[in-house]
Formats: sequence, structure tokens, C-alpha cells
Amino acid sequence: MLHFLNFVWCVAFVFIIGEKGSAYSLAVSNSSEEYGYYNIYNKIDSMQKAFQTLETNVQRKNNMLRQILQPITKMDDNIEMSDQSSQVTKTVQPLQKNDTAVGFTTRLQHTTYSSSSSIIRGSPILYNGGNAYNGTVFTCPSPGLYLFHVSMLTNTKSGGIWIYKNSQKLTLAYAGSDPQWNGASVSAVVWLDVGDQVYLRPHISTLFIDGNSAFTGVKIN
Repeated sequence: MLHFLNFVWCVAFVFIIGEKGSAYSLAVSNSSEEYGYYNIYNKIDSMQKAFQTLETNVQRKNNMLRQILQPITKMDDNIEMSDQSSQVTKTVQPLQKNDTAVGFTTRLQHTTYSSSSSIIRGSPILYNGGNAYNGTVFTCPSPGLYLFHVSMLTNTKSGGIWIYKNSQKLTLAYAGSDPQWNGASVSAVVWLDVGDQVYLRPHISTLFIDGNSAFTGVKIN
């Protein structure tokens, strides 16, 4: 009987110990699960805060970059508009005739001159800027450096044309001694003051000039 009671007490003790152990394990398990959930929530919150901080920093840097690039963009736009306006101006504005330019071109009159003191006439006058050439003499309207050129076509033996400044001979266009058709040309650059005169005279007493001969003068400076 005593042995049986001892056995019963042992079984009861083991059962009690087992129940307490189960309760303790369950409590520990529940506590661990709750602790795990708590850590996950904390991590999620931390990640959300980190993303918010990152987004704020990115927006701030974008604003700074926009402020830096905005003046450069405006400068590029201004340069492009300036280039376009200059191109439009160049395209739209036509070339204007300069009425103050001094110069002339004339064909020489188709005729024969019988004296070396004759002044060779120009006709027709093709251009006469400044109206300084009257068909025989160019009279300087403003001081400066001038260029004159004469080209001659003739069949007169030893024919030629002198360019004169006032009473001074400058240069000679000489056609040569062959009595066949010959051409000759010559140029002269000369400084003129107001009132100085430039004109053409024959080299010899008798000179025939073809109408395709020409005389040109222009102020170059």
C-alpha cells in the first residue's frame, strides 16, 4: 500500500511539473513571437523613415541642380534667340544702294580724233555715282585715293590713249605700230583733291577709237 501511494505521488508530481513546463514553454513561445513581430514592425518603420529621408534629400538636390542650371538655360536661350534674330536681320535687310559712292564707267565714243589735244568723249555713260563725270572730264568732288582704268580697241598705227590729271600725263595705253586691230589698256592710282580733273587724250594727232573701248574711275579710299 505504501509503495502504491508513493507511485501515485510520483505520477502526480511528474504531471504537475509537465503542466508547468508546458505553460512556461507556451509563455516563452508567445513572448518570442510577439518580440519577433515587434522587431519586424520596427524595421519596417525604420525603412520607411530612411526612404522618406532619401526622398527628401533627392528633392533638395534636384532643387539645387535646377537653380544652378536655370541661368545657364536662360543664357543658351538668349544666345539662340540672338543668333536667330541676327540671321533674320541679315536675311530680311536688302542691300542698299550707296548714293554717295563716287565712281563711273563709260564706253568711249566711236569716232576718229584729229588732234592730240582733243579730249576723248565717253558715250554712253553706264554708271556715274556722285555725278562727277560729265562725258569728257571727271572733276573730283571729295579728296581721296582714286583708281582710273582705260581699255582701247583701235586700228590706228602707233595709236594710244593718255590718262591725264589736270595738265599732267599719268599713264599710256599704247596699241603698237601694227595698223591692224589692236587692243591696249592701262590703269592709274592717284590722289585727288577737290576740283582736280582727270580725262583722256590721244597719243598722236590722228586716232580712231572703236565704240567697245571703255573708261572707268572710282574712289577707293
